Amino acid sequence: MSVRQDRTRFSRAPPPAHRGAASGDRGRDLPDHSSLVRTIRRWESGATTMLSERYRLLYSRAMGIPEAILFAPAGTLSRYDGTADNDGRTSGDEGEGDPTNRRDVLRVGLAAAMGRVLGDAADEAMEFTRRASQTAVGRSTLEHLEVAITDIATNVNRSSPADVFSVARAYRQRVDQLIRSPHTLKEGRELFVYAGWLSQELAWLAHELGNPSAARAYAIDAFEHADQAGHDELYAHATNALASIAIQDKQPDRALSAARKGLARVPSRHILAVRLNTQAARANAQLKQRAECESLLHAAEEAYERLPGSLPGRFGTDAGASAAAQTIPSYSALAWLSLGDFDRSRRQSEIAIAAYEAKPAESRVPSSEALTRLYLGIALAQLGSPEEAIAMGTQGLESPRMTAPIRSRATHLDEILMKRYPGMSEAEDFHQRRLTLAT
Repeated sequence: MSVRQDRTRFSRAPPPAHRGAASGDRGRDLPDHSSLVRTIRRWESGATTMLSERYRLLYSRAMGIPEAILFAPAGTLSRYDGTADNDGRTSGDEGEGDPTNRRDVLRVGLAAAMGRVLGDAADEAMEFTRRASQTAVGRSTLEHLEVAITDIATNVNRSSPADVFSVARAYRQRVDQLIRSPHTLKEGRELFVYAGWLSQELAWLAHELGNPSAARAYAIDAFEHADQAGHDELYAHATNALASIAIQDKQPDRALSAARKGLARVPSRHILAVRLNTQAARANAQLKQRAECESLLHAAEEAYERLPGSLPGRFGTDAGASAAAQTIPSYSALAWLSLGDFDRSRRQSEIAIAAYEAKPAESRVPSSEALTRLYLGIALAQLGSPEEAIAMGTQGLESPRMTAPIRSRATHLDEILMKRYPGMSEAEDFHQRRLTLAT
């Protein structure tokens, strides 16, 4: 390598930002950048043998090399690199103005600076490792959340929606605090999953309490956290909740979109494959698309046939066929009501009620059962059987767990009875009872 080529390795004046840092508050008094570059290059090449004291100080600060090394006079390099001839003279003893000596000084100084950098880097890497394992969460906190959410999920159908909502919301706020506190990457994923499950429960509860905007917000939060955590089952649960909320709110396009998103991510042989197909079928029924509705109900039946008898799900839930026995007939009963096929709705409602009644008392879902009885009451009223319709409607209003969707379907049945059977005393009694429960 020529002297000229070698020299260019070190002819790099510090950039303007570094000049300002080296000069402190007086950086604005320096010459412009190009003038500084020319001055430094002239010194490194030997064209000039002296830099002013101020330039020497600034240059050594910017390079991170002590001034004593960077501007070492001839014969002193051996103090820093340990090289000397037999007679005690340094091998680079050409004088301060010699460019070769200056290149050697720079080479040694840069090596020393790199040594300091590598030492700092080792300390920095150790700090990275310490922070990676630093946490304010811990295993016991995650175990507590697992137990708490399992308790919410298993008791949600035996308590009032308002009571469960308050508990679930408090835990959701606590999880949010933990997410914003120091935690490991693994703990962060688990916290996102817990956040998603709680928001999914809160979406259903807000739906049952009659607040669709809050229900939608929680459902969206649930599948956002599920998506971030890469948790397909939770994502599908969240879209199932969003689809139900949209159907109740008479927004079939939103329901269909949510169901399709869930079906794209739902685990194979899972109860959600059944529920999401029936959700999509109900949405198509609201859109008066009969063929699409029937096709999706058929897909739901095929998914049901693939389910194992019982499949343990997260937080004590059952994702198998035993938990889905009433899903298709109950959901399809509402779909046929939307399409005006009241006879098929009646038959499907009766099948669903029989499936509900066959389950152990602790496994029954009172609100879903009440809704199905109201579907049957509406179908019977439309088919000309008001007494039977009122009997089913009354059973629906006796649910131990009253929700906004139950009140909505009871109102629908009441309107049909008042319109089709005016003056009927039993219909008037049902009307008064419905009004009492609405207040």
